[in-house]
Amino acid sequence: MVVRGVPHRIAKDGWWLDDADPPKGIRPSIVLILVLLAADLLIWGFRPGLGIAVWMILAGAAVALTVYGSISRRPLLIASCILILAIAPLIEVVQPGTVLIALLGLFAFGVIVARNRLESGVLLQSILRLPVYGIARNVQDILAVRVPSPRSGGLRGAVLDWALSLGLGGLFILLFAAANPVLDQWIAGLAAFPYDFTPDPDRVYFWCLIAWSIWPLLRLKQMMPQLAQSKPARGAALRSGFVNMRSVRRALIVFNLIFAVQTVLDAGYLWGGVALPDGMSYATYAHRGAYPLLATAILAGVFALMSQPYLGRRFDVRLLLYVWVGQTVALVISSVLRLDLYVDVYGLTRLRFSAFVWMTVVALGLVLIIMQMAGRHTIRWFLERAFGLAIMSIYLCNLVNIDGLIARHNLADPRPGDVYICELGEGAVPAIRAYELRTGRVVCHSRQPYLSARGDWREWGYRNARLHLSLAALEEQQ
Repeated sequence: MVVRGVPHRIAKDGWWLDDADPPKGIRPSIVLILVLLAADLLIWGFRPGLGIAVWMILAGAAVALTVYGSISRRPLLIASCILILAIAPLIEVVQPGTVLIALLGLFAFGVIVARNRLESGVLLQSILRLPVYGIARNVQDILAVRVPSPRSGGLRGAVLDWALSLGLGGLFILLFAAANPVLDQWIAGLAAFPYDFTPDPDRVYFWCLIAWSIWPLLRLKQMMPQLAQSKPARGAALRSGFVNMRSVRRALIVFNLIFAVQTVLDAGYLWGGVALPDGMSYATYAHRGAYPLLATAILAGVFALMSQPYLGRRFDVRLLLYVWVGQTVALVISSVLRLDLYVDVYGLTRLRFSAFVWMTVVALGLVLIIMQMAGRHTIRWFLERAFGLAIMSIYLCNLVNIDGLIARHNLADPRPGDVYICELGEGAVPAIRAYELRTGRVVCHSRQPYLSARGDWREWGYRNARLHLSLAALEEQQ
């Protein structure tokens, strides 16, 4: 390979495009071929399962191979633990959430081994930048590579060297076939050769997708200066116009009064047992408030972060902010109670379960804001912990069989005409079957959730295996 317009010394493999001292490791081009081969053997043509988790581990090993000469033992051990922890939910079940966690773990593994040390701030920043910078790296590398000239050998030189012999040789074979019936039969037999060497277009797209996705990770050593660079320090916050210390103070007073009205109403209707107006049920009151109040709490948290540079050293303004954030926490708790009342009447769904989770996360995030303000920490301190809280929430939720939980909750108090249970995934099958065996009533008449069978180890999933065992145990009890 020869590259055009490269200002620095080029390594022997021709792929290190912008480094005077390339990392010691296996050539990324060779590693890429191995990763593509592993993806084809483990993923292509199979139902998503254990094969994806194994490939993720091999992809991490491939990233390490590209820089193995510069990795210390401790960073490699930490990065490996993070990768294994991130891939564990993928072994449980393959779904969008577990794939996202595994990818973030693979990103974190690559950044740590490429940087050869663990820095939480740089790690988070690099992970967030990697998708955009990775696309730029792919485009840059594609545009920087050109086919070598005939004098330097390579593909173009080989084509030109063999064009004369193969072209005239093919013409001679055709002439001899026209003159010799035996040779003509041999060529006809070769033309009817049963094997098709043309790859499936979908398979080629799959290879291209894997190559496009994994290539930036194989080039992380070269990308780290851009990924880890700090943004230039910003100047002091603009304290003129409609956003300044006076306007923030007045806004906090108004917001506290508005939130106090809502807090008092919730305290009376939800906690104090005050009767609702005629014609309004608790389910209606709960449904009207749960999701808007969650959006209000998120907006309040964002304003609390943005207003901090304008607080100055005045204790009264900070106290107003503390009171407002505290009221917002109470608002989120009321939202949880509202949603619980609504679920008691109309049942549990995936969206309502997600709302429970995110309400809890928002409440904990607001507590983090209070801790950040009390400890006089930076906004970055909060963002790092908020990001970790969100990832931990996604991680734990993907270890829970949500469909099974929903089915058990709704079947504990079945509602006439409730067909939502029948639209759930295979995780609900044991709960539905247990209810049918216990009551003798069929839950789903037209559409029944189906528990898939996994015939290959690459399709195996721990949750699927547990569901099969649970279903078999139920049938044996009859």
